[in-house]
Amino acid sequence: MTKTWEDIAWETETPRKEWVVEYYAKVGTETTHHLSVLHGEGMEDVQRQLMQELRLTYTEASEIEVTVLRMEEIETEPNVAMFNGAFTP
Repeated sequence: MTKTWEDIAWETETPRKEWVVEYYAKVGTETTHHLSVLHGEGMEDVQRQLMQELRLTYTEASEIEVTVLRMEEIETEPNVAMFNGAFTP
């Protein structure tokens, strides 16, 4: 028997939110400015993603000093006021 669209149980996953994370990473005497977009449900999840990114980026470093400048959720709805009627989002 062939299943119809109504018979199929679709798995709907809650989409993870996008976060912008701006930070400085200091390894030894060299400081690098980073701007990353990470995905996570909450701030703790984003912090774990940031740790993974740091481990992948600085594989040879034994110590990394990180200063987070901002960690905020990206708005999914565009701010119409930013376009001043010139463009349609």
